[in-house]
Amino acid sequence: MASPADRPALEPRTPGGDAAPRLFLAEVDAAHDALYEAQRGLLGDDERARLDRLRIDAVRREGLVARLLVRHALSACRPRPPQDWRYARGAYGRPRALAAPGLAFSLSHCAGLVGCLVAPGGRAGLDLEVRGRETSELWTTYTLAADELAALLALAPERRGDAFLRSWTLKEAYAKASGRGLRLPFGRIAFAPGADGAPRLQRNGAASPAWRFWSFGVDSGHVGAIALRSRRVGDEAIVVETLPALPYRGAAAGRVLRPTDTFEV
Repeated sequence: MASPADRPALEPRTPGGDAAPRLFLAEVDAAHDALYEAQRGLLGDDERARLDRLRIDAVRREGLVARLLVRHALSACRPRPPQDWRYARGAYGRPRALAAPGLAFSLSHCAGLVGCLVAPGGRAGLDLEVRGRETSELWTTYTLAADELAALLALAPERRGDAFLRSWTLKEAYAKASGRGLRLPFGRIAFAPGADGAPRLQRNGAASPAWRFWSFGVDSGHVGAIALRSRRVGDEAIVVETLPALPYRGAAAGRVLRPTDTFEV
């Protein structure tokens, strides 16, 4: 009989139904090592080989949880056992699931947290970052448009870190969704609030309405952003979900994210 980790996860109902994007979170904690290691068999041979080459325990643990989360998240969205997923890389090296060509996914992990965004019929990008870390060395025209940098420096010093992370996570999510990664010239794009307060992408001073963005605080220690481009994705809510096979005890579980929400700056 298959173990719970081997079975496809049950699909909870989300506000947008089957076509809704879904965000899954898992924590990375050495206390769960036995649970993580018990699921190594779900990975492909190449994935296990890459993990084995990592010499730092914390890095190897985070990599294992990230790979497991992708498999369980995809299986929560499509009726397929997690060990059966195979991947290929498209333009700019962006991975895709071979058995679900209409399903986009994006992975992000940092300092004890892993997230996987799964969205049908479009491009998807997720970025998670640690809140409160020192980022001032990144406050340049390489990462921020001139207007963004001026607005950042005009803020009170204690507000600048969060303001930068809001812009940075949105750009990282967009870079992932577009497939260009760090090839994207961050200093040439900017984000500004639309009439509804939701982040809007500005390229060459003009809005790009085909994209939708979510900017949010995950918990007291992490922030995140989501970028989606799809004819099937509008202003809908995204529920933060967890999976039985991978623990998550954070405060974000069950939260509903909307494009008009944002964390305080």
